[in-house]
Amino acid sequence: MSHYTDYDNFLDSLVAFSYYVREEGLDIGINETMDAVEASISGLWKEEPFFQFALAALFCSNEEERLLFDRLYHRYWNEKGARIANKTTYKNQHNLVKKGQYTLAMMGRGEGNGKDRFHAKTTTGANKVEALRQTDFSLVSRIEDEMLTALSMQLVKEMSLRIRRKFKKANKKGSLDVGRTIRQSLENGGTLIRLRYQKKKKEKFKLVILLDVSGSMDKYSFYLLRFIWMLRTHFKHIEVFTFSTRLVRITDQLQSSLDISLRLLSHQTEHWSSGTKIGACLREFNAKYSKRMLNGRTYTVILSDGLDTGDTVSLEEQLKKIKSRTNKLIWLNPLKGMQGYRPIQKGMKVALPQIDVFNSAHNLQSLLTLEHIITNA
Repeated sequence: MSHYTDYDNFLDSLVAFSYYVREEGLDIGINETMDAVEASISGLWKEEPFFQFALAALFCSNEEERLLFDRLYHRYWNEKGARIANKTTYKNQHNLVKKGQYTLAMMGRGEGNGKDRFHAKTTTGANKVEALRQTDFSLVSRIEDEMLTALSMQLVKEMSLRIRRKFKKANKKGSLDVGRTIRQSLENGGTLIRLRYQKKKKEKFKLVILLDVSGSMDKYSFYLLRFIWMLRTHFKHIEVFTFSTRLVRITDQLQSSLDISLRLLSHQTEHWSSGTKIGACLREFNAKYSKRMLNGRTYTVILSDGLDTGDTVSLEEQLKKIKSRTNKLIWLNPLKGMQGYRPIQKGMKVALPQIDVFNSAHNLQSLLTLEHIITNA
């Protein structure tokens, strides 16, 4: 059995605890773990006495699960080296009363001040969060994986709020309504008291995202897909496609929770990890979707390493069509985050003159640059 002291920081300990209780029989998934980590990052559980109760509220749905959770919690967070009994031991023991004095979360047993150790781990966790923003997706460990998902959720939510506020402020006033202003002044004896403005039509930006799921993108496509799901959760006007040797619209599959969305997408993965024919896929996109999806308020984002095995002449033609119909054509390439990278792939060479923005997409920090791109269009 693992113990929180086996890990270097608070967030690693928390994610490992979610794995532990899941293996012991509690029915929790990635969503519950994300909620736990996100709330922890936001500082909700800095008051140690509430830590256990907050986790129990997220992880338990009935009394039987709560009894099991209390035992698992006590073994993991309080007692070093104790063995946990088999989960069947706790069935139907509803009248069992937990004994002993509550120990502060993260305090443990041993020498030194428990509260000091708790805050030391919290500080280390904050450093871990900053490091995760900069970590290449291909290097993320199993423990860091769910932590990164929760951190992404929090940051995408904050990003969406800032973008909406900025567009709301920009749409506040329309042009001067001369007619209404004159009529108002006549009603006041010709005295101009207040200028009247036309109601400005609310302009909503839209994202169209095309994700490369070919074999060369295997290290990144899953993380990028989860990031897109998060965008879909906070932005209403998004259309999403995957492509490799063919194009597939997946917008509808991203409407549910992350777990369900990934399960639905698992039935459409026959073209994943295959070759890449970007030009052919963009031709299909232009033929079926671009005229009705793209306009002056649309930002088209292509997530790809540019390793195209298809016709580059076709790729150039299709990119020109997309660029003529969209506000900005953005290409995010995971390889651009590598030291010494140069866009020498034939696909990228052809694409560069046609795209408006060329950025990396190898870590969370690079993906968050979408906010700057959109709000400064």
